[in-house]
Amino acid sequence: MKSKGQTLVAIVVLSVLALTVGILVSNRFIKGLRSITESNNSSKALAIAEAAVERMLLIPNETLEDYINFGSCGDVCVLELVGGLGQRIRADVTLSFAGNSSEAFETKISENEVVQVNLTGYETNSNIDVCWDNFASIYANYIYEESSKLKIFPYAYNPVTYAGFDNGFDNASSNHGYTNCFSIITSNTPEMVRLKAFYSDSYIYVIPNETQTIPSQGIIITSTGRAGNAIKSVSVLKSSAMAPEYFDYVIYQKSEDDPLSNRPY
Repeated sequence: MKSKGQTLVAIVVLSVLALTVGILVSNRFIKGLRSITESNNSSKALAIAEAAVERMLLIPNETLEDYINFGSCGDVCVLELVGGLGQRIRADVTLSFAGNSSEAFETKISENEVVQVNLTGYETNSNIDVCWDNFASIYANYIYEESSKLKIFPYAYNPVTYAGFDNGFDNASSNHGYTNCFSIITSNTPEMVRLKAFYSDSYIYVIPNETQTIPSQGIIITSTGRAGNAIKSVSVLKSSAMAPEYFDYVIYQKSEDDPLSNRPY
């Protein structure tokens, strides 16, 4: 009888252990399955957000500007798909101007590359400041129209702490809370300023006169994708048309014999 009792206790203990192990395995399986599902939803949310952006990039800037000014882009700004298991994934797009503001316009310049800032419509004989915080040196070409001709005026500045070789650049000064700044005088009819960074990549802040606004520099497209509980956002700038890098040298030269004949001095 005692042996039977011990056997019964052993069976109960083994049953409890088996149940415990089963519950642990089940919990781990459920957690693993949930993790896979969440990861899958995250990938879907990102994919549909990117797809919505790519679709918006095909639309002309003029049409996107009309959407912003009108205050809505309706169904054009919605992308919704239904998966094989009936799951709905969706992306909603919002549009806004880059620039078109009295605030500083931020842009990143890679070393030795050119970024163009549109100044069409900016007030003549005003000023615009270019600022940055790191050790890059900045070369700027201010391009303007005078007597129906495009002309160019160069600016070249080293950072405040520059300790390199003599490159002929002027020294920047601190302003607007930034380490390095210089001012561009917007003489005649402003068209654009083209900025080039030397020695380092740099974030540049273009700051308008307090009575002015930076003209539109393009359209910011922000897409938010949703799949299940996952939410992913993608934001890109569809910039205005930009002239190639050699454009500056073309403006410098107005004759085949004098390559720098279009300088203002």
